[in-house]
Amino acid sequence: MTSVTTIRKRDVFVDDGFMYVFDFLSRDGKKRFWRCRNRNICKARIHTNVKDLTVIKKINDHSHDLDAAKIEAEVAVTNIKIRSAQTLESTSIVLNEGTSGLSQAAKGTIPSICALKKKFRRIRQQIVTAPPASTDLISLIIPKTYSMFSSSQGVTEKFLLDDSGPGPDRILIFGRSSSLNILERSKVWFCDGTFKIAPPLFAQVYVILAKDIGGVHPLIYALLPNKQAKTYHRLFNRLKQLKPNLCPDFISCDFEKAAISSLKDIFINAQINGCLYHLTKNIRLKLCSLGLMTNYNNNADFALSVKMITAIAFVKIDDIDKVVDELAEYLPDELQDLLDWFEDNYIGRKNRSKSGSRPALSPPILWNVHDRVINDQDRTNNYAEAANRRLNTEMGVSHPTLWSFILSLHKIQSGRDTYYSQLEAGKSPPKKLKKYLDVDKRLKKIVSNYNSYNYISFLRGIAINLSLK
Repeated sequence: MTSVTTIRKRDVFVDDGFMYVFDFLSRDGKKRFWRCRNRNICKARIHTNVKDLTVIKKINDHSHDLDAAKIEAEVAVTNIKIRSAQTLESTSIVLNEGTSGLSQAAKGTIPSICALKKKFRRIRQQIVTAPPASTDLISLIIPKTYSMFSSSQGVTEKFLLDDSGPGPDRILIFGRSSSLNILERSKVWFCDGTFKIAPPLFAQVYVILAKDIGGVHPLIYALLPNKQAKTYHRLFNRLKQLKPNLCPDFISCDFEKAAISSLKDIFINAQINGCLYHLTKNIRLKLCSLGLMTNYNNNADFALSVKMITAIAFVKIDDIDKVVDELAEYLPDELQDLLDWFEDNYIGRKNRSKSGSRPALSPPILWNVHDRVINDQDRTNNYAEAANRRLNTEMGVSHPTLWSFILSLHKIQSGRDTYYSQLEAGKSPPKKLKKYLDVDKRLKKIVSNYNSYNYISFLRGIAINLSLK
């Protein structure tokens, strides 16, 4: 077994020819939990003790073949990177000693010497040029190199669009200057925050995407110090100051109350839409907390009843109270707590005096998709979710330094520019998978014939086409 800490401070563990990535520590701090690095296709996990990484437990078999030579080569390349970052030894010494002792199979897998030398030089260059890490947001100074962007056409433009200035509540807004023009032109936005890749001193990266020329494009990357309403308000207000004519018609986001409130205040004419995926996710989490997931996974009729609660999102808003009353009579007793929770948080409960209702945390106007389905509008914020997943992958490390974060954004922006240019040239965006297109067609057919159904039949028809995953 082998343990390696990569150049990006990411711990990996090799056992029996398989590579694992460190996930988290046990609550008592005595065990390390690792997951297979091919997490998208493999559920294998391993537990070790902290002191000497002795394997304590293995969970699930790997769903893919091992490649011992490839793993051996990757470990060697990682060690070469680390050594190049930590020493001033010459290129030849680091490469020769780093590849000595490799098996013949691994030598055939390792990148070419030319490629390794390029990696070596790039690491050394970053070490030389990267400024020291700042210890607070007051003393942070961003060099011009990191505040500009050079496109493939050789055009250099501002990339740090705004810096709120020294202080504990500092906000940095990144994006191409030309991105603001796209944002201004677009009438449909998607917003979402991600926390995993936020550099130290910042709480999250808030990404704003916009529809344009047939695609959806990440345009703004804002580093925020917290999730407070006043911080979101400052962010959106500053964007409005940078481009006074920003006027989206639709903004899709999750159910974060602080962000929604600020969006409503700044973009008063925009319709703010909550994401159906997040609604579904919240229902699933509540189902777990109620201890009902086993029944959901093993009882098809019970699962359908659960999804009928999600299907309320497709009902006409004016009918929701009547639909919930009928559904309460229809659902099994085990699901009454789930329905009560949904009513408290997403509809609003009638007061005992019958003189009104207690307001919901997220009222139906946010999450109801009846009209969106009819008008072929997006039901989810999946564009933003996917963009943030991709951003996390492309960064390749949790909580990078600010300088690594900005340099990675430069590379990522170049890729986004290529995609935008392809759409400008008339190429089509990636097609939606047929199975999802078929679901969309069925949902629209059911919603379009809304008046032909009774409430329970409508909910059941919608629920058959939904998933809580």
